[in-house]
Amino acid sequence: MRKALVMFVALAAMVASVGCSQQVTAPSESASFGAPVTALANSGGGTLKEILSGPAINGVAPEGQALADESQFASGGPTILTVQIRKVNLPDGTVLGVTLDFTPVGSITLSGQQGTLQTSLGHFGVSRDQVRVNNGSTTILIGGFFQ
Repeated sequence: MRKALVMFVALAAMVASVGCSQQVTAPSESASFGAPVTALANSGGGTLKEILSGPAINGVAPEGQALADESQFASGGPTILTVQIRKVNLPDGTVLGVTLDFTPVGSITLSGQQGTLQTSLGHFGVSRDQVRVNNGSTTILIGGFFQ
């Protein structure tokens, strides 16, 4: 029984450590709202989704989603994070910061009230992590948690 408990504690510590060190590579941007999602959705599994929402900006409620493609994680590959937003009623060219659990991971430049960020998180497994999209110090979109 004690040996089983020690194994359980060791396994729990290992699982808890996943995602404790985050590597972020240079983000890329795209104004295309649907293209990256289609690619990720058809990647063969391992994709977690988080819906983003926020209060109306000048009468328009922004929408978004974050996808974490972990299909390569088990083989030592990176997690690819894609954050897509639309209906963000701010001027074209507005640069919004994107964070994952308060850690900056990139930015989105608005064009036609929408934008996309796709970035590699390195070998990082998301688990109950929260995505936020910020305009300066104001959070305009926030997700629940990846599940």
